[in-house]
Amino acid sequence: MIHNSIYDKLREALEAEVINGNFANQNINIRCSALSARDAIGNPEHDDYPIIKGKEVMIEADFKNAKGQAFTDEFENADYRVDDLLNIGFDTNKKRAVFIAGLNAIFRYLGLIDFSIHCKDTEPARCAKKISDSIVPDTKVLLVGYQPRFLETLASHYNVRAVDLDQDNIGKTVFSTVIEPSESTGDAIEWCDLIFATGSTVVNGTMMKFLEAEKPVIFYGVTIAAAAKILNLKTHCEYGH
Repeated sequence: MIHNSIYDKLREALEAEVINGNFANQNINIRCSALSARDAIGNPEHDDYPIIKGKEVMIEADFKNAKGQAFTDEFENADYRVDDLLNIGFDTNKKRAVFIAGLNAIFRYLGLIDFSIHCKDTEPARCAKKISDSIVPDTKVLLVGYQPRFLETLASHYNVRAVDLDQDNIGKTVFSTVIEPSESTGDAIEWCDLIFATGSTVVNGTMMKFLEAEKPVIFYGVTIAAAAKILNLKTHCEYGH
């Protein structure tokens, strides 16, 4: 179920900044296009990331040369006016991805967020190694979204369960952890002390499930940068640009 109230809050926050900056009356286009895996994350040390395997794409919005990105499994290459973002629906991943990428680009242009571009090369692995700076020992962690370096680190330091939407991952044992289906999410939430969730939940429409869980949540990645700022969410993204 998609909770439009969250997206309405994001839209209202964007509209306030658009009015404040007088962007609505300007003919400013936001170009959204899918990046290649190399453009998105460079040449990391491992080749098991979903974007390299072709399971996800990174779309990028450009607003006055400020870039904003979002992970998604649905996309289109298109131009949008700022007004289009204020009127876009939230009923598909494609539309939510466009809105989130555009929101990140505009907030980056305004200096409201410090990062909106994915880390590259060795940075994803280095980011994973810093997880222990945010999570205390003996924590039971639910990893939402299979991010291999994060699972590798979590599995070596904590008691961890992992859920994912990709059917190709479900049932596999990775770093001594079985990747579970989304149907296991409720049970895993009850079990865990902390939810460590991909920021792309704001694109696939599942974010509220974790915000309503009454468990601490840390969202990771650049996709959720502006939304986290607006909604005052805790994030982990050590090497975003």
